Amino acid sequence: MSLNIPLRVKNLVARYDTSDPFRLAKDLNCLVYYVALPPGVNGFWRHVLRKRTIAINEELEEWQQAAVLCHELGHIVCHPGYAAFSMRNISFSNTRIENEADEFAECLMSYRYDLDEYYVRPFLSQSWHP
Repeated sequence: MSLNIPLRVKNLVARYDTSDPFRLAKDLNCLVYYVALPPGVNGFWRHVLRKRTIAINEELEEWQQAAVLCHELGHIVCHPGYAAFSMRNISFSNTRIENEADEFAECLMSYRYDLDEYYVRPFLSQSWHP
């Protein structure tokens, strides 16, 4: 089954009247934490005590934190039962689902950022750091 990611992002932005991923996380009842994570781990989400909890690497730049948050929101919106994490060169995930979350992040980020300037796709897909 193919998801229409751009349409899902458009509908989410319209429904909550914002493209701000931090506001969307709040509106979707997600807790967001900035934490020390191992090198190459940008973030992840889990249910913790029945709450959607997103952890973002505190060492990332602001635009990278936003990209990671958008990616995790992509999982929450498109793959609510899916749980995985990835590290540089080591992946514990389903590639199709990760690619969909990357596409979701790119679509959502495009409302607020110049994707060419911020290298969103290479950062998300390769855990690339400047």
